[in-house]
Amino acid sequence: MPQASAQIITFANIKGGVGKTTAVTNIAYLLGVELGKRVLVIDADDQGNSTKALGVRDRFDRKEETLWHALRERVSYEQVMVESPYKNVWVIPSTKELKGAQTEFGRSARSFKLFRHLLKGVEKNFDFILIDTKPQINVLLQAALAASHWYLIPSFPEPDSYDGFIDLVAECEEIHDEENEELKCLGVLLSCVKKIPAHDSYIRFIGKHLKQAKVLLLKPAIRVSNAVATGSLQSCPAASLPSAHSVKEDYRKLTKAIIKAATGTKKTPRPDLKMLGVIREKHEEAQGEWQIADGIQEIKLL
Repeated sequence: MPQASAQIITFANIKGGVGKTTAVTNIAYLLGVELGKRVLVIDADDQGNSTKALGVRDRFDRKEETLWHALRERVSYEQVMVESPYKNVWVIPSTKELKGAQTEFGRSARSFKLFRHLLKGVEKNFDFILIDTKPQINVLLQAALAASHWYLIPSFPEPDSYDGFIDLVAECEEIHDEENEELKCLGVLLSCVKKIPAHDSYIRFIGKHLKQAKVLLLKPAIRVSNAVATGSLQSCPAASLPSAHSVKEDYRKLTKAIIKAATGTKKTPRPDLKMLGVIREKHEEAQGEWQIADGIQEIKLL
């Protein structure tokens, strides 16, 4: 089981394109560079976006310094981690070979233990381990959750980004019950937020809904910024850019909030799955009106 001295956080959302990798890389950058924490990022998505964004795409041996190699050969994180150009940040890179993980490990008796074996002893070298995952429930996500203290759900301020939310949380809570009783929900992170009435309304009412379901809405939300796209083009965290004032400030405050939540002594409640329900947008009525369906009845939020 994970050791309490190192916080292992899996970033997950089974809907793609909701800022998951952006969150992982910017939080890792700020933890390491600004706050002096030793950070290990595990890129568990075969697209390798965290590997690129943290500047290690051309810095590793593609045969022996990859997550795929570590999992197949059962070697330690120490043998495959690569130092990034950013202070205190290391990466276990991803390659396209990870596409074969479901076939390779899906029926293996050790599938839930993949990351536990990989991270054995990690607390002696790192303060935070951030795991970026593919937008689907697969063997790597399950193994990551089985080795984590926390799961964090990045999302956009729109109903479509909530699709599959209940399935993801249900999966996480099942892993809590069956594999890892230390796993807890760190909360929901909203990014790409605009100062428009529709986003304001959504954030206000999703906050109320999540609170009722005992899920934390992390603050602050991350404002929309051109720096995110610029960082993607330049293969670097947006927060590392001199011009990224708003997004850097938002992620800085958010990172401190995550540290407080993850290292605090306050007991974290289990999510109320029935209360979470599924959000549906009412297109036929006034703009900005949402409903929450809990499978029995629909409750208007606006």
